Amino acid sequence: MKRNLTEIQQRMIVILKRDSRKSISDLSNELGISRITAKKALDNLITEKKIKNFTVTVDDDLRDMLLVHVNDLKGVPLNRIVEYFELIDQTFMLVMNYEDLLDIEKLPILDVKVVRTRVLGDNPGRLVHLHCDYCGNDITGKPITVEVSGRTYYACCPTCERDLRKRREILSNA
Repeated sequence: MKRNLTEIQQRMIVILKRDSRKSISDLSNELGISRITAKKALDNLITEKKIKNFTVTVDDDLRDMLLVHVNDLKGVPLNRIVEYFELIDQTFMLVMNYEDLLDIEKLPILDVKVVRTRVLGDNPGRLVHLHCDYCGNDITGKPITVEVSGRTYYACCPTCERDLRKRREILSNA
């Protein structure tokens, strides 16, 4: 099945979310496309600012964190914020390191929660216009991910998932 660049880019983003250090060769192999197409897709994602950065997460980034709820960002040392979210009520939820609590003690804080561990999910993100790698139909809901021989395939339903696994296992054993 011929995939358009948008679908290739979406699949590439899913792969890079799992491991942002993948090489162009690895991406092209996993996606089943040429290196030139993979390079073009990655370059477009970066140029269009769909990929904001490539991040390395270390163990210390996943523990001893704070969730700090504040009315605004005035007075908050921006170099201490790991990330923040603007909430629908126009207040802010900050993610900070526990050791930075003393740097914000004089701010008007609404609430503070200490986070023991932070777990990054395996959610592939928002995907649109993906096609089932078995039947070719559009996938309208959350795709079913099938990993076979180092490649990621998508199925639209459990039946296609089962048949896709059978087909890929037969091909990989041949």
